[in-house]
Amino acid sequence: MPAKGGQGQSALATELKQRGLGYALKVNTTVFQRFKNDYHYFHFDMNAGSGVNEEAGCIGSPLTFLEVMRAAEIERFHASFCEIERERAETLARRTELDERCFVHHGDNTELAYAVPGIIRHYGESPRYSIGTVLCDPNGNKIPVESLAWLAEQCPRMDFIVHWNSTGSKRQRNGCKPEDRSLRDVIEALNKKYWLIREPTGIHQFTLVIGRNFQAGDYKAQGFHHIDSLKGTDLLNRCDLTRRGYAELAGSRQLGMPI
Repeated sequence: MPAKGGQGQSALATELKQRGLGYALKVNTTVFQRFKNDYHYFHFDMNAGSGVNEEAGCIGSPLTFLEVMRAAEIERFHASFCEIERERAETLARRTELDERCFVHHGDNTELAYAVPGIIRHYGESPRYSIGTVLCDPNGNKIPVESLAWLAEQCPRMDFIVHWNSTGSKRQRNGCKPEDRSLRDVIEALNKKYWLIREPTGIHQFTLVIGRNFQAGDYKAQGFHHIDSLKGTDLLNRCDLTRRGYAELAGSRQLGMPI
């Protein structure tokens, strides 16, 4: 995806991502409504950017989150926005949409992942019962899988949302580097009971996956499918396999061969 200063700027991918993120967050706010007067909604954006995508002409994930919270009239929330590039972090911190409930962290998102339980306890709440979201939208496929897997164990009720560059992942894994992960690897590491996957878009095959420990609808109108459905399994294979690998898999199924 073309980038400006390291922040992805593809108009189609960005607009679809924000729309999908908005729908995912709206589901969570619906679940959270009965708790909103007594507990905080916790949101941790691991790759926040500057708050907007100028070339794409739309807001970024931090402002999408704030729009959803305000539309749902959720006042008690904590939002941590992590950005490794100083200039983008400073730009985000100056956004007038942010208030005292929002915190911009300039640094490595692995550090934020390990700090999350402590942040939740600061509000007098339990990480094991806290509700919220962890969003990971890297420029490329640099996802801190180990720290996020640890976080998923500490905060089992938090939803995990990952925006994934399938083409970039396939190219990296062709280099046979042991640290390169497939989307299936990430999903298995985060160990959520229910996953949704969105139909990939563009030449980079961007997709959005949502992992939860409660079952919700599949939002087919927005291109989402349960990952254990026939369609969802097919989408995951398309996102992880090369064209040749996908064709070979399809051929082995047609022949009734074990796969």
